Amino acid sequence: MPQNNPAAPACANLGLAIQEIAPMTVLARVYPERRSVTHLFESDFYRMLIDRRTEERVAHMIRLYFGNAADWRYAHDFYLPTGALYLTPEPHQNGYIPEDDLSFGLSLTRRIAIADGSY
Repeated sequence: MPQNNPAAPACANLGLAIQEIAPMTVLARVYPERRSVTHLFESDFYRMLIDRRTEERVAHMIRLYFGNAADWRYAHDFYLPTGALYLTPEPHQNGYIPEDDLSFGLSLTRRIAIADGSY
């Protein structure tokens, strides 16, 4: 569990730590490392235009915090208001493009973990 992971960030609230470096972020979509891309979304469901270094830092924080709870070969969405990590919908599914269905793809069936250590 993340709170028992000595490599986990010392910050008790991952969402707040992310908002310190990217204040308007509501959702962070972390793609597999081989794609070398991360998207950050605002509450209006549109992608934020932010520098690559910040994207990489956010992705690193999420991967470090959740560690082995997720299969990082697949894209995942971290929803800051709830602290929940979800498996990202596939391109043909609702939620892949957040503004299409206004859900961010946050289906309980796709939830992987919650930042407080729940699974």
